[in-house]
Amino acid sequence: MIYMKLVIRLCIAALLMWLSACAAPSPASGPSAAAELPAGLPDGRRWLQHLTEDLLPFWTNEAALGEPLGNFPSTRCNDGSQVNRADPCPEVGRNPWLMMNRNYVVSMSRQTYGYGVAFHLTGDPRYLRFAKAGVNYLRQNAFDRQTGSTFAYWDGDRGTWGPEPAYRNPQELAYALLGIGFYYYLTRDPEVLPDILKAKDYIFKRYYNPQLNALQWMLASTGDAQATDKHLVAQLDQLNAYLVLLTPLLPEPHRAQWREDAVRLAHILIDEFYSAEDNLFFLRANSPDERSLRVAGTDFGHTIKAFWMIRLVGLLAGQPDLVAFAEANGPRVLERAFLADSGSWASTIRKGGQLNPDKDWWMYAELDQFAATMALKDPALIRYLARTAEYYFTHFVDHEHGEVWTSLDAATNRPPPEALPKAWPWKSAYHSFEHALVGYITAQQLRGEPVTLYYAFDQTPDGTTIRPYFYRAGPPRLDVRVSEGVVIYKAQFTGVH
Repeated sequence: MIYMKLVIRLCIAALLMWLSACAAPSPASGPSAAAELPAGLPDGRRWLQHLTEDLLPFWTNEAALGEPLGNFPSTRCNDGSQVNRADPCPEVGRNPWLMMNRNYVVSMSRQTYGYGVAFHLTGDPRYLRFAKAGVNYLRQNAFDRQTGSTFAYWDGDRGTWGPEPAYRNPQELAYALLGIGFYYYLTRDPEVLPDILKAKDYIFKRYYNPQLNALQWMLASTGDAQATDKHLVAQLDQLNAYLVLLTPLLPEPHRAQWREDAVRLAHILIDEFYSAEDNLFFLRANSPDERSLRVAGTDFGHTIKAFWMIRLVGLLAGQPDLVAFAEANGPRVLERAFLADSGSWASTIRKGGQLNPDKDWWMYAELDQFAATMALKDPALIRYLARTAEYYFTHFVDHEHGEVWTSLDAATNRPPPEALPKAWPWKSAYHSFEHALVGYITAQQLRGEPVTLYYAFDQTPDGTTIRPYFYRAGPPRLDVRVSEGVVIYKAQFTGVH
């Protein structure tokens, strides 16, 4: 029976593949086809090499996969090994909070996402199997079935998941959906969608506070934080973790509701956290002072990610005002953050407006991703990419053990002595793998070459809903094969924008 179902799926997929080939647009040149690309600009092959040679070895060794498979450890040493809590490696031992016997949902979800990206770019079913293991573990353990919420961590000393619902925050709840959301994007597995929908509904029903015009931080106050604190990440990370990616794929009425919520969040970002004077987004908005460089600092990572998400929401929802806002102001941030002497990005901007030239891995990735995305429309922005990529590949990559460093000292281009390890609760595979995915997609399109991505659909979907990550293109040309019992769809996109 399983074999017959597989044969039927292959036949249907083959028919749709033929139809898509007939309807697929002819290869389109990228916006830079008529222009001369700068020397050193990475092509798609370079980004794939980065994925397979620089990133994946750190995430495919035995210590990374967890026991059981899918129970991915939140913290590991820089050589990729497990942490020996009796005799920890220095990068972990000097950070006492990393010595807690806890495993965090954010990092497990981000690692699940990373394996999904690895499958997406290579078509290797082994990575899909790892991603599925992460999804299964999280669904079986980290989803709070009594509330529809998700837990934030497993406390190994107490043998319990925590914290209590009142003390969970929307940022961690959003990232709990990152891995499972990307898995749904790859597979359209109907079994996982109800969990995603329920968790999203919980976030918006329980945390949206109309008096604040924002999602509040918690449901109850603690000694360290007020429940009604207004944090940028409570809003922003709903967009990049799952809303923007999944909204176009959902059936109605969910698609319309998610689109409406995404637009609402985009306006909240602008209305509550943006300073037109500084052209920056600030991390908190509990008072007007927290939105000014005169009294508060901020960073380029959250700012450029906010512009990127606002633009994507505008395109998704047909809101040209949001698109225009991001396209007018986002490139100004790139100009401010770019350090011409080193060909790299600054990370933060201090109170008063002074740039901090030191590097942070995720902020660097976000700046690259926005620049590459906008370069598809404005080739002038390509000027940043060759130099920032060269810096990244040269200095951020750990060429001995793989992955990228958490931070770099601008004076030495090396991790500072106090740097966190390469794997800790808020640094898993997410940002470095998304960086590779966006780098590959945009590099291929800038050269007018097809973007090849792999999917493992449960059932062949409408070709118009098969998208290249956050981007848009015409229906792809599809080829189908079976490997290790998985029906793998190879999709070739042209005209990505």
